[in-house]
Amino acid sequence: MKPLALVVDDNKITTKLLNRYLTPAGYNVKEAYDGIECLEKVQEEMPDAIVLDVMMPRLDGYETVKRLKSDPKTAKIPVVIVTALNDVSNQVKAIESGADDFLSKPIEDKLLIAKVKLLSSLSVEQRRVHLLTELLGKALDGQLNKDEVQQKLATLDLGL
Repeated sequence: MKPLALVVDDNKITTKLLNRYLTPAGYNVKEAYDGIECLEKVQEEMPDAIVLDVMMPRLDGYETVKRLKSDPKTAKIPVVIVTALNDVSNQVKAIESGADDFLSKPIEDKLLIAKVKLLSSLSVEQRRVHLLTELLGKALDGQLNKDEVQQKLATLDLGL
């Protein structure tokens, strides 16, 4: 199963460009055009990484990432902030808002792919650890027998 990247930017040309970079790199890509739509899409399907512009209508990138990181259900989704505001104070603001990384426009495709790949891989591994921990806890509590554990392991796409 391909990892899912959510690309969020009010400029549709930029979202299409980022989609064109990430799709050949092995990602399913969904697009949103402002922070409100980003939050709605995350509730529909949990992405493995979010690439988020700063300057957008309705809800800017800083506030969007704050809301994502303040919700326990979405706090672990890695977020890369992308902006034309590439001075140090905006980079610091992005990180203080909760972003996991920062990219300046114009976006270098290889750097974008490398950062999204790293962050989404960490996200996928965190989910695997969580699922295995949950399964182990149920097995140790006697809620699952050996056959049920093996069956659940087989249905989880864990690459084991």
